[in-house]
Amino acid sequence: MKNIDQIAEDTKVLRERLVEKIPGHFGMRHVVAAFFGALFFGFTFVLKGLLFQVGLALSNFHLVMITLATLAILSAEIYFVGYTRVPDKERRLFGQFWAKRIIAYYFIALFTSFLLLYVYGITVIVGDPFLVFKLVVAVSFPAAIGAAISDLLGKY
Repeated sequence: MKNIDQIAEDTKVLRERLVEKIPGHFGMRHVVAAFFGALFFGFTFVLKGLLFQVGLALSNFHLVMITLATLAILSAEIYFVGYTRVPDKERRLFGQFWAKRIIAYYFIALFTSFLLLYVYGITVIVGDPFLVFKLVVAVSFPAAIGAAISDLLGKY
């Protein structure tokens, strides 16, 4: 009887994940998928010459606008790609579903952006930490989109 119960539970999990595509709980697999997505998208932008000209010329207003646009797009991706597939919304509230993912995706995007800029020696070329911060914010926009897309679309 115990084996039949285990098979029934495993079948239920497979149906939820493969057929109904119900989002699972956020874990390390999500983080790794998001990191590689951010790396892939961020890499395409980090070596662009125009990025330096535009990134270094960004004002504080532009930095705030890029951050707000990134958070808005991430929130839309999280809701429309992931949360709309949650069947029991009373038990899995959007705030919890959203908070874990948005913090993880944006932190991964910032980390990946800085990592790419550092690996290619751009942080040394620029020198000033505030200018490096501007470039990190500029690269983090596409990296964050890549982090969310690779995790959410890959799973759901």
